[in-house]
Amino acid sequence: MIFKYSAENFYSLREKVTVDFAIGQQAKGRSGMLVSEAGQNVNSVLGIFGANASGKTNVLKPLGFLAWFILESAFTKPGAKILFEPFAFTEGEPELTKLELEFEFRGKHYHYELDLLGALVAREALYLKKTRFSYLFERELNGETGEYDFKAQDLGSVASVPQRSNASWLSSALLQEHELAQKLRPFFESIHGNLGPDGRLPTHDAEMENVFDAARFYHKSPETLDHVSSLLSEFDLGLSRVAVSKEKLMGADGKEVELTFPFAVHELDGKEYTRVLMQESRGTQALFVLLRYLLPVLEDGGIAFIDEFESGLHPHMVRRIIELFFNPATNPKQAQLIATFHTDFLLRDTLHKYQIYFAEKGEDLVTDAYRLDSIKGVRNIDNIYDKYHAGAYGGIPCLP
Repeated sequence: MIFKYSAENFYSLREKVTVDFAIGQQAKGRSGMLVSEAGQNVNSVLGIFGANASGKTNVLKPLGFLAWFILESAFTKPGAKILFEPFAFTEGEPELTKLELEFEFRGKHYHYELDLLGALVAREALYLKKTRFSYLFERELNGETGEYDFKAQDLGSVASVPQRSNASWLSSALLQEHELAQKLRPFFESIHGNLGPDGRLPTHDAEMENVFDAARFYHKSPETLDHVSSLLSEFDLGLSRVAVSKEKLMGADGKEVELTFPFAVHELDGKEYTRVLMQESRGTQALFVLLRYLLPVLEDGGIAFIDEFESGLHPHMVRRIIELFFNPATNPKQAQLIATFHTDFLLRDTLHKYQIYFAEKGEDLVTDAYRLDSIKGVRNIDNIYDKYHAGAYGGIPCLP
């Protein structure tokens, strides 16, 4: 479970931007509230709204970057560039990029910090909260020696873990099968999204390759397929269920190949008609692909971060999917969702003020992001939708 994360000098986030899932007691009993093992109230859903090119995607990027950096950066070659960009529109000496992540996993409360200076890790640290935060490890680049000053406590043997300048110590520790890194691996593996270190991934789009990939996944997970079938039949008039099956075809080389095909089953006048799913609407295909990623998060617990969430989906479908995260019956493991939206319909009656972020980019090309309840005087009984369109909260296009 994520409590908050922040980024500074990271893409268009020139100044520190914090995305905070935590909420106070005033939200008790409202839809979308989770309770951590330590008793902290936390949002299950955060929505990021704003004009095109306002930097909404960049507000999401720290999650994808940190998950990649901790899990995979040790696989990069020594000396390779770290896959991120600092704020581009500045002069003078390079400045630190700072990233932080505060989270709870298996009843323990952690705080991770990472400072980057171009292609170098300038500082990295992980803290564990007992009565207060105390370090598990800290390392900082010594400007005089060019080596890392490293200290650790309660971690056992750490001598074999290399101090890579372009990789996370935790990532290197994973390769050494260090106990702490192995314990934290499932948390970072539970962060799923469509943004990688190189930008937006096409994996969640309703393209044929992704539809077939989803079909292969559902074929291996019949229970998830049943859930998808139920949701799609709810959304798509006339669709009674979806199915997947292996079909043998003749390949271009004359050899027989086996593919997993998705099918849509319609029922009319008591008779079933089966069609290949690619013959259905793009919206149906988009939902089939998106749920391939979201339902495992809901079933197993984790964090989903989705850029342009509603691509190909009707606003009512978007709301229905969000409600899956609100409902304890469909979200038994306290999964979380953070996504960028253009569906301002959600501001009307779905998301509360503490579940809404607005992103704005100024003339200096710097993105600011702020939670709606940080604006003085905003109440849950306000007509947030109308006030947003009147420009009361910002985060709206300035059109002539």
